[in-house]
Amino acid sequence: MYYKNFSFLIYLISAICLQHVSQIAMAAEKAPRTENFEVVDGPYMENFELLEGKWDVESHSLKQRMVGQQEWLENHMETEYRILLGGLVAINDTYGTFNDNDMHGIMIRTYDPDKGEWRFQWMSRGYPHLTEQVRGSFENGVGIFYGTETNQGRTFKMRFRWKMISENHAFWDQAYQDPDTQQWEINWTIDLTRKQ
Repeated sequence: MYYKNFSFLIYLISAICLQHVSQIAMAAEKAPRTENFEVVDGPYMENFELLEGKWDVESHSLKQRMVGQQEWLENHMETEYRILLGGLVAINDTYGTFNDNDMHGIMIRTYDPDKGEWRFQWMSRGYPHLTEQVRGSFENGVGIFYGTETNQGRTFKMRFRWKMISENHAFWDQAYQDPDTQQWEINWTIDLTRKQ
């Protein structure tokens, strides 16, 4: 009887461990790819001209932000970048499905040469109000831009980062800063793969 109970206990522990490993593997599959923004291996971004054209977009976003959970939602979209006024304006038109809802939005980026600063404004079919999001610039081939955003009734400092991995691959992430610890939590990433 002792050996039977012991065997069952070993079986039960093994099953629990296997389930836990499976859950970790599934979470890893859904987790976004991250990038090292300290070193740029690909082409240097000095503005947004390298993004001109059409791209497939793989998006990963946290289901809940700034609550310590790591459940990521994956979405696929397409976007087209147009560069206007000799590089002073970059507009991208993004469409597809976002969290089971049809999405169509436009980001307008304008450059102020006197300030050396880019300004981002966004609007979408679901949010038809042109809203400034972040401002910033490129340094050492990486674009870093700051603003604020309100989420679940709390306002956070927000950061966008852009870099090129290659001529046909770009990467972006968004993060909020914890006001208590000053640590950044990445809550959204996109991988762009050039279509044409």
